[in-house]
Amino acid sequence: MKNHLIKPLLFAVKWIILVIISHSTFAQEVDNKRCPQIYKRNNGNGQRITEFASNISPVSSYFLNALTKNYEGTFTFGWGGQILFPPVVTKSWITDTSGATRLDWTFGNNDTGSPFNPPGVPNSNQVSYNFHNSNLPTAGVITIEFSDPQDNLPICICSYPLTNGNATDIQLIGEENLRVSSGSDGGLESKSLGTAVVEQIFSKYQKGNMVLNYQRQPSLKNYRTARTQGFTLDSFIPNEDQLGEEYTGYITSPTELLDITNAEEVVSVDYLKEGNNFATLFATATSGVIYEHSKYVCDRLKGSEVLAIDSLQVGNYKLIRSLLNPPSGLNEYAISFSVGFNQNGSEFHLQSAWLLEDYQPEEKFFNFQLWSADAKVLQRMVEAVIESFESKGTIFQTVAKTQPGIFVSKSVRKSSDPSKVELTIWNRTHQSSVQLISTSKRNESSNEMLTETKEVALTPMGIQKIEWDAQDYAESSLELLSSTKQDYIYESDGLWASFVPSGGQVRVFDIQNQNELQAKEGTYPVWRNVQFESSGTDYATVYKTVKGGGATADLSSFNYLNFEAYGTGSLTIRLIKKSVQNFEDHYSYTIALSPNSRTYSLPLSSFQSPKMNTPVQLNDLVILSFTVESKDELQVQLKSINFAREKELVNTNPLQLQACPNPVSSQTTLVFESAVGGPMDLGLFSIDSGRLIQNQTIETKAGSNSTLLTLSPDVKKGIYILRLSSNRELLTTKLLVQ
Repeated sequence: MKNHLIKPLLFAVKWIILVIISHSTFAQEVDNKRCPQIYKRNNGNGQRITEFASNISPVSSYFLNALTKNYEGTFTFGWGGQILFPPVVTKSWITDTSGATRLDWTFGNNDTGSPFNPPGVPNSNQVSYNFHNSNLPTAGVITIEFSDPQDNLPICICSYPLTNGNATDIQLIGEENLRVSSGSDGGLESKSLGTAVVEQIFSKYQKGNMVLNYQRQPSLKNYRTARTQGFTLDSFIPNEDQLGEEYTGYITSPTELLDITNAEEVVSVDYLKEGNNFATLFATATSGVIYEHSKYVCDRLKGSEVLAIDSLQVGNYKLIRSLLNPPSGLNEYAISFSVGFNQNGSEFHLQSAWLLEDYQPEEKFFNFQLWSADAKVLQRMVEAVIESFESKGTIFQTVAKTQPGIFVSKSVRKSSDPSKVELTIWNRTHQSSVQLISTSKRNESSNEMLTETKEVALTPMGIQKIEWDAQDYAESSLELLSSTKQDYIYESDGLWASFVPSGGQVRVFDIQNQNELQAKEGTYPVWRNVQFESSGTDYATVYKTVKGGGATADLSSFNYLNFEAYGTGSLTIRLIKKSVQNFEDHYSYTIALSPNSRTYSLPLSSFQSPKMNTPVQLNDLVILSFTVESKDELQVQLKSINFAREKELVNTNPLQLQACPNPVSSQTTLVFESAVGGPMDLGLFSIDSGRLIQNQTIETKAGSNSTLLTLSPDVKKGIYILRLSSNRELLTTKLLVQ
């Protein structure tokens, strides 16, 4: 009997001692939160890890879930300095050689993928991890999420090329851009705004697309000192010291959103460390309903990929967290939630859901979108916001929706046929199908909405790509529906809009869909045709973003811009790039419009910039704009616009030398192309006698040229021949003098 009592007592004592020991070791944070610079992969080398690092508590979930079977090999990671307390691996993704990414394994799901054991005992700057199951490929990329076993929060995401099993040191991929996106970009496009967003983007480039200079932005400290006191949106902004050491906050609020969204107040803060933006807060105030534009929808429209969606417990509150992989920059952990309240009340209702319609209405809302490359910093931001509400009243959660079981991780237009969109759908349920419901606006001029429902077969607990026929529609919303709505995204290839200076009136702005949607091989179509007329000004512009949400397009492999056009006056085509700051410095090309439709195939190498002397590189094209100039009414029609690798055969014989205006009274602009450039003789000849009436020498450059011709007072009314010549070129046209 005595032994029977002693054994449980000894077990309890041992357990208490173990917990005390484990608490002291488990309390130690990971001592290097950056990605390992190298790794080695050894397949089945017999060096199996059986003893774990000291910061892995024997009672932690990582220790208790360590696998003891299906051993396949080890990954050995190397940091820049000595490691004592290494991180654990909590997720791994595989990107195959075609570029498709899948979430291969996540901690807690050891039945699939290639789960990792906790880290072994460090050896100087190197730490080894077992991996299991034999499904890791020998080519492609493996991406790994490292987390701190102290609080289970991710600290970094690192990518490495997969190898064939040898022990060669492999270098880290990425980390070249240490900034997450700024709050100044704003969260848009979760609810269609039509051309309002496009006009906002164009206006930004007109004013000068300056790189965000934080030294010119208000500091958070000064902003807090100057702000009004009371229950206001900015009173919930976390202080820098709540995020950690060496952070500096700058106000980057996109106040223009107040004119085009349901936001009544907006404030954003970028938190910098060592000169890089590592965290962002974007907050809005609304009435009745929450802010209608979410980061995870907006970012997918701009090309981001959802790598993971999970739930995060912050105190008593459960929030949805997503991991977004943008086209450039660091991966971003993001959390969105809203807090509703009555105007004069002190009770607050926290709501977190993936779908906007799952939020319950309130009299007032403060809406928060927070993101960071560091999940620890992100949690501190959320805790700081919640603590601010707790200091002002009682807060409890009224909506806590779980993450979607089926969602679109990425959407991209097919390069071989841009009228088709490829959707990558993650199915984390046992459902074998889902309905894809699309609601599309045919073009920017149409109010007609087209709805289509498509049944899509899914692999239970799997990932697959499906093709959706977007045609040349201006914009579409897509919903995934199983028994309930699971996810939604917006899709657009970019939208047409127009700009007319003050005093001008738009008479016609008509967009028409194209009859032929199949893009020719080696071309990138700029969908839909446009007809435009205005009066009251001597110039106006029609323009189109080349991708949805104003994202950049890499068209550097194309050599020509092709289109059909007719109209009045001259037409200047501008290639508006993200990397060019001043509007006047963008590369452009000017032609004289003809009243009859003509086909143009313009070499991109002929586009010129007043500032840059190098040929244009279309690696970051945002907007394609067409500015028509004339002293009379402005008219232009543009059709079949596309970028091409090869010159398009032009059936018509365009005039080599063109004058605008023509007829002319005293001055006209001559527009022409020169193959070689250099000095050329410009002569005006009588059409009757052939006598030289006026002449001058002008300097030209290879490619597109324009020059102002001022007629001598001796030139009388009549028809003349303009001749522009050198020892290698001869260009002529007729000129009518009134």
